[in-house]
Parts: sequence; structure tokens; C-alpha cells
Amino acid sequence: MLTDEKLLEMAQNEIDIKVQAYKGVKVSTIKKEILELTLLDNKASFVELSKKMLSLKSNQFFLCDEKIDAVLKTVRITGNEKPAESMSFMPIDFQEWVSCGSWEDNSLYRYFKKKTLVLFIFQQYPLGQRVADDEMTFLDAVVWKMTDYDINNGLKEVWEEVCRLINTGELEITPTRQKSGKIINKNNLPSAKFNYLGHLRPGGVNGEDKTKLPTGQYLVKQRFWFNKEYVNEIIER
Repeated sequence: MLTDEKLLEMAQNEIDIKVQAYKGVKVSTIKKEILELTLLDNKASFVELSKKMLSLKSNQFFLCDEKIDAVLKTVRITGNEKPAESMSFMPIDFQEWVSCGSWEDNSLYRYFKKKTLVLFIFQQYPLGQRVADDEMTFLDAVVWKMTDYDINNGLKEVWEEVCRLINTGELEITPTRQKSGKIINKNNLPSAKFNYLGHLRPGGVNGEDKTKLPTGQYLVKQRFWFNKEYVNEIIER
């Protein structure tokens, strides 16, 4: 039977073969000369471009004869080779988080236990300064799966802290006026400083796109995010 490590190695080889011709090539060249595409110049277009490079219709797909359940994500790196931003994932269902019987029953656990990420890496500052999206360069694609250690430590810690804040009534939502006069609601949910792996951050359509919490409070809809530093660890492996 193939080990998880061997399967990941096979998946990486499978991806390498498919993207080899694109490595080190500018986005504009990939789009126009290689794939003959005209895509919108926005962040979503990088996902669409990556899908085209793999001949995919969805960002969720299979590798190694359907032995690996994969999801495609994109990463932009800066001039110092570091990720430019955190990486977003699923919306948070707070009711599900606090009501599931165990960590293994939670949707966050199930997602990262099951999914393998394929990260397409684009260089945002190829010559030391920021360039237009079409002038960015595709560098590589990395196949990665979260280890059981990270699942049951860093990832679990985020879930545990959210549940603790809600179950003990310690979740604080504080209206704060910005310099512009706009009122935003700050909270004490796990931030990027909470641990090495991830955090929660607003993920609604706008500041009025809220959800009702089990506490009866209303909060702007949230998503789970990887910290930039954790994304950097992934792509450096």
C-alpha cells in the first residue's frame, strides 16, 4: 500500500509535468501566447488561469487516479520571496463549531484531514518593484497536505479558543469608530497573533453581512485563514 508521503510525491510529480512549460513565464505570455486566453485582471483571474494551466473546470479535483482529493489555491509572493497576504478558506459556521461532539466531528478538522492543497505561486515583484498583474511571473506549484501534528495542535487550538469564548460568554464585540467616522465592530476571536497557524477574519460581502452567534450576538461573517508566516512555511518546504 502506498504511504501518504509516497502519494504526495507522486502528486507533486504529476503537477510538475503539467506546469513545467509555464515556470518562469509572465502571466501575460501564459494567457495570450500559450493558452490564448483573455481573462479579467482581478485576483479571481489567477485562480482561473491556474485552472486552465491544469485543464480543470473546478478548483477541486483529484490526483493520482483519484487517490488524492485536491483543491487549488494561489499565492502571491513579494520581492523578498514572502507571501503577500494570508490565505482564506471556508466560512465559519459558529453553531456547528460549538455543537459538534468532538474535534474530529468538526468541519475544520474534516476539511484539512481530507484535502490536499495545490498552491500556484506567482511572483508579485519579479524585478524588485510591484508590477501589473499581467507582468507577474508564475514560479511553481507546490503540493501540500497538513500534518496530523498541525491538525491536532495549531488548527485545533483555533477551534478550541472560538468554542471557549462562545461557551463561556467571553466573546467581546466592541463598536469602534475609525478616523473616517465609520463604525466597525472589533472582536477578540483568534487573530493572526493567536498562534503560528491560523486565525479568523471577516469574510462577508460587507460590514452589514452578519451572522447570529449562539450567544445571541451579531457579528460580521467570518472565515478561517492561514497566517502569512504559515503559508511561507508551506511553500518553502
